[in-house]
Amino acid sequence: MPPAQPTADARNDRPDAGTARPAPVPVYTESVVVPRFIATASSRGRHEAERLVRAAGLPRALTAPETARTPSAHTYRLWGAVVAHSGRRDAGLHAATGYRPGMLDLFDYLLSTAATLGEGLAHASANVHLVSSNSLLTSEECGDEVTVSYAVRHGDEELRGVVAEFALAVVNAQLRHATGTDFSPVRVSFAHRAPSRAALYRAAFGSAQIEFGAAQDALTLHRGDLERPLVTADPALAAIIRRTAAALSAPHQAGTPPVPGLREVIAGQLPDGRPSLAEAARRLAVSPRTLQRRLGESGTTWRAELDAVRRDQAAGLHPSETGSQARAARLGFAESRSLRRAMNRWDEAKAHEAARRDVQVQDGERRRDCRHPEETAEAS
Repeated sequence: MPPAQPTADARNDRPDAGTARPAPVPVYTESVVVPRFIATASSRGRHEAERLVRAAGLPRALTAPETARTPSAHTYRLWGAVVAHSGRRDAGLHAATGYRPGMLDLFDYLLSTAATLGEGLAHASANVHLVSSNSLLTSEECGDEVTVSYAVRHGDEELRGVVAEFALAVVNAQLRHATGTDFSPVRVSFAHRAPSRAALYRAAFGSAQIEFGAAQDALTLHRGDLERPLVTADPALAAIIRRTAAALSAPHQAGTPPVPGLREVIAGQLPDGRPSLAEAARRLAVSPRTLQRRLGESGTTWRAELDAVRRDQAAGLHPSETGSQARAARLGFAESRSLRRAMNRWDEAKAHEAARRDVQVQDGERRRDCRHPEETAEAS
């Protein structure tokens, strides 16, 4: 997933007296496999791919080890170079046709080794930082549909459509590989305007309805799709992959609420039914666009904040207090099975974090033993 943020101006301009400095833009990164994938899939050979990565300021992207990370800002430069070189506004979709299983390293196997499509998506969402710390992949159930949304923390509006099309087309390609079918979502939504070319959308998303000018970039699936068994499932390998992923920490997120008052507003909306960004913005006396921008600047999304509030509120509900349907309603879910799925996802995230901490503790103990072998020998 290849999103990025604009680079901060490196000039040493001194602000006028009394003028506050703008907040520094966090440095987000991608795994080097992302720009490598983009460059090779967008070129007709090695020489052309090398020219693209050099133009983006990533001269070693084709040869660096898979553990290397590159600045997200340079990924946007790469997309700019690809669009300029090809003249294609559907450059993201075109690059996604070059996807092959394993190209995204550990991230690919987190999804493909899971037992079901829903489990695979949950692991992918929780670990999207493995490929991009600038990316957000979230799921929300409503009725008989599940919406898988893609967003970036900091991006370039001119290239938003290119990046979103690439990301969602790659996710769908992963689902096709894992299910062993020509998988098609129910619907694919993009925030940008409709392009003049449409052929690649059919190739990437099959029979899905394609929408443009939507509120978000997302794939919409049938709820039943979550239960699909994956032909690539491998429980033994999955356990190894998850332990490895658990040792790779996600970027630290500050505990301060991204938009003051937002979580309180969301909590107030929950008992009234399904919360909405538009209503939250109205209560905060800002426009929906301003609220979305502030969330993006803080490295989060509306769906992530809603999920966080629901998780916190659920922790205060005792199962014996009321029926499952009533508990679901108090958390703004339309039905109890949506709550059950959310709680399973929260439990999975909690277990993932606990496993990551355990690995860190074990690594710390091993390093201590290596530094003081004589103490270990004496103790034994």
